[in-house]
Amino acid sequence: MKRRDALKGMGLSLGYAIATPSILSLLQSCKTEPLIWNPVFLTQKEGTVITNLVDLILPVTETSPGALDANIPEFLDLYAHKVYNDERKAKYKKGIQAIIKALNVLDADPSKLKIEDYDALLAKYLKSTKAQQKIYNEETDEDNQDVIIYKALVDLRGSTIWAYKTSQQIGENVLAYDPVPGEQEGCISLEDATGGKAWSL
Repeated sequence: MKRRDALKGMGLSLGYAIATPSILSLLQSCKTEPLIWNPVFLTQKEGTVITNLVDLILPVTETSPGALDANIPEFLDLYAHKVYNDERKAKYKKGIQAIIKALNVLDADPSKLKIEDYDALLAKYLKSTKAQQKIYNEETDEDNQDVIIYKALVDLRGSTIWAYKTSQQIGENVLAYDPVPGEQEGCISLEDATGGKAWSL
């Protein structure tokens, strides 16, 4: 069985439910500086756009590092390159190209865009009404640009959060982390158990 098929068989294609040692090592290998990052699957333009979107999805806060601190764009690029099959790669690229078209940078340098441009795009689709999101989800026209962009941004948000929570830096320093668990204590609140933090995977 191919490694890609094994990973997909374990529920990683959409649910991101399991972080196998192979995926964890892939995530930990993404330690490049953003300024010298050369994408392997994405183009430079696509990489710039994804980096800016990911930074807005999970920004730095007073209490936690952001997605860029955990090298999430690099991981997403490498993950798509090594794990996605041809059909999934084509769908992923189609979504990114639709995002780039919506940002009006098909033939321009995306570094000229402002954060407000990216923020407006995210707000338009990810903060749309439940009724509008239902329309996007039920639309069957595969060439509807709004639907393509919506689904691409939802997928990007989901994979960004999954990769972030799976990274070593976040798992050990932000989430509740206990490499050698002690006794099991049932029926206690999350606040009492971990100070309100979710457990690291």
